Amino acid sequence: MKQFFPGPLSENARNIMRRLGYGEQRTRAGQISYVRRVAQDRFPRYHAYVEDIHGGIQVNLHVDQKEASYEGTSAHAGEYEGTLVEREVARLSTMIATLKSTQQPIPKQHEDDTKGFWGKIFG
Repeated sequence: MKQFFPGPLSENARNIMRRLGYGEQRTRAGQISYVRRVAQDRFPRYHAYVEDIHGGIQVNLHVDQKEASYEGTSAHAGEYEGTLVEREVARLSTMIATLKSTQQPIPKQHEDDTKGFWGKIFG
């Protein structure tokens, strides 16, 4: 399931996914994806591909039900729809909205702040 979360966001996609409990994983081709366990076992797990787009993030999420069946292949039993996926997308939406609402604006610097230590002393 693909879901776009519009910005402005307080952080980049990598940091947001890590805050949401996902671990970074590199594929054999070098592409970065993120995984999060559904339960204590290694599978099933949430598996997401994420892109920074126009100040927001695009998340392509599915559930890996089991490990690849044959060595050298990436085929697995993946669910791209369903209750688990919908619940996780709802959780991501809530958490990202919370991150956006707690985002603090960057205060404007006063002229004295831009002078540096010696500029403040010697004017």
